[in-house]
Amino acid sequence: MNSNKRLLFQGNFFWGLKAIAKKEIIHIFNDRLTLSLSLLIPAIQLMIYGYAIDMDIKHIRSAVLDFDRTNYSKLIAEKLQNSKYFDIKYYPSNENELIDKIVDGKVKAGFVIPADFQANVLLNNPTQIQILVDGSDSTVAQQASNTAALIIQNFGSMILEESIGLNTKLIDPRTRVLFNPDLKSANFMIPGLLGVILQIITTFLTALAIVKEKEKGTLEQLMVTPIGQGGLLIGKLIPYAFIGIMQFTLVTLIMVLLFKVPIHGSIILLFLLSMVFLFTSLSLGLLISTAAENHSQAIQLLQLVIIPSILLSGFIFPRENMPLIMNMIGYFIPLTYFLEILRGIILRGATFGSLLHSLIPLVLYGLVIMWLAINRFKKQIA
Repeated sequence: MNSNKRLLFQGNFFWGLKAIAKKEIIHIFNDRLTLSLSLLIPAIQLMIYGYAIDMDIKHIRSAVLDFDRTNYSKLIAEKLQNSKYFDIKYYPSNENELIDKIVDGKVKAGFVIPADFQANVLLNNPTQIQILVDGSDSTVAQQASNTAALIIQNFGSMILEESIGLNTKLIDPRTRVLFNPDLKSANFMIPGLLGVILQIITTFLTALAIVKEKEKGTLEQLMVTPIGQGGLLIGKLIPYAFIGIMQFTLVTLIMVLLFKVPIHGSIILLFLLSMVFLFTSLSLGLLISTAAENHSQAIQLLQLVIIPSILLSGFIFPRENMPLIMNMIGYFIPLTYFLEILRGIILRGATFGSLLHSLIPLVLYGLVIMWLAINRFKKQIA
């Protein structure tokens, strides 16, 4: 104790501080990738959090089933569209077509205007407008039902005030919640968590696969053995693929048995399409491992991939509510399409045909990412 104090006061305790600090600064600036990532990641996180997080949900994809086809029914559709909360994308011809649009995930809300709507309004007879909402996203469903009811009621009040000067309830909006009538948030979040967990674990494991060989110096030793490049890469992926399959099976069982989230669609289809995403995640991890030179760089690159995936894929915040640039970035994130597949099968009972618009981009991204990983690996060992 006394000797340490003596060294401290004599100045020997801090001897060499300047040289060590200078050496570390040189080391940091020589490792330009790590330095760039350490500065870039916080800036990207701030922009994503700042622009993507908006709890006031607008531009909800919607459809209007208009049996009346009169000036008043068209005016109701205009009021909904002009509110900025609803984007009327479709005008189906019957209720089955409307429900199919909701099951396919093409719309989140539907409005059914009865055939005698304008006649009842002009006669001052109470009438109803049915609001169908996709309950698989409880946040959007609540916003859609509450906002739509308010717009419709205000329309009825406006008509009465213009005609007879009264302000009584003329139009009764009736909300029907599909797929998740109790609007349980767990039914929306937990299927999404399956995709997030699968991506994080598999990408993390494979991202460190090649990096560990680089750090140990065993990659060169492997390449002088009679092992082909494809054999090395695929051999690295196979064990992690089995881990991913076991992991997905486990979390699916927990979802059903512990959290009581039922699977409304085909379980076989769910697992088959999950294998497509598993391939994409493994390929992404492999690409990161070929880009990183060490463990630290691999972790930083993982953050650069995982954080935007969670925030911009629609896992937490509706993508329709994001600024255009953030919404466009979401189209380049494989998890975006897998979440549509998961929630479509688990919550809405979607079929293979209705999921093709999400499956095709997911397959293409998997193939492109694997091609990039293989080509980068070939250049490194050439």
